[in-house]
Amino acid sequence: MRSDALGTLVVAMVQFLQSSGFSRGELARYAGLSAEELAEPEARLSPSQMQRLWQLIQTRILPTLTFSRQVRPLIARHLARGRVKVEAVAAELNMSRHTLYKKLKEENLTFAGLLEDVRREQALKYLHDRNRTLSEVAELLGFSELSAFSRAFKRWMGKSPAEFRAAC
Repeated sequence: MRSDALGTLVVAMVQFLQSSGFSRGELARYAGLSAEELAEPEARLSPSQMQRLWQLIQTRILPTLTFSRQVRPLIARHLARGRVKVEAVAAELNMSRHTLYKKLKEENLTFAGLLEDVRREQALKYLHDRNRTLSEVAELLGFSELSAFSRAFKRWMGKSPAEFRAAC
């Protein structure tokens, strides 16, 4: 059974890569296989050969992700550590603050707007955890005071954090 599932996965990987413009011969050379071996992948692919195909798939998929989808997890990670600084996020992406702003503007977004979206998403997640106090949630989201968090949450959701938690 494992061989069937593995074979199906490899066939899907090869089909995706071929639809992305790679020939079967190019894929075989990249994975370190002969064309015959690639024709029967379930019996012959090693983990390193599978990994090479997966890396090739990633080179096709990652550029299609919107820039904001790359920035969101960085904002979330910085938020978990404390305050989010645009310069730190830009540095992780190996670009200037100006370039980060420019790329977000191409998607009609701002860094402040993206930060607010991530904060809202995290707030909803944190409020479902009843072991966290509202003050703790506010602090985790980078708000200086509970009142600032409450105002922002009411603006986002139309009710206070306490009302939202009570309704969960």
